[in-house]
Amino acid sequence: MRKTKQQHEKLAKLLDAGTPVCAALEQAGWSPTQAAKGTSKIPQAVYSMLSKKAKGLITLGRETGKEDRKSLVLGRLIENVTQGKDKGAMSAKILGSDRELNLWSPDSQTGIIVLQQPSAEQLAGLLERPEDLEK
Repeated sequence: MRKTKQQHEKLAKLLDAGTPVCAALEQAGWSPTQAAKGTSKIPQAVYSMLSKKAKGLITLGRETGKEDRKSLVLGRLIENVTQGKDKGAMSAKILGSDRELNLWSPDSQTGIIVLQQPSAEQLAGLLERPEDLEK
């Protein structure tokens, strides 16, 4: 069902007030199922109704490149360590967790990859040789 202009205006006001997206959508009349889909369910018309500050944040988010965001996170963390403060640490963590940056994942996954499991006879033969047990 198509939403009314009043519902769009209510959604814009809720978002400007800092209400989480899913909650704002539900309060403005979207079903819980549709609200759970988050920002993908915000109509384009609502974006034009947002405050100047919200529009500025959207623009900032779109225009800030991957390397700039990565440097921002690392710079904040370095500043926190050198000053012994944690201001903005949670924001830096969240931004660093962005799927594009993925700063908190190991560079390489290490481990053992078994391409072919040895047969029971091969395993028994390995375990029966004393020199293999000493290694």
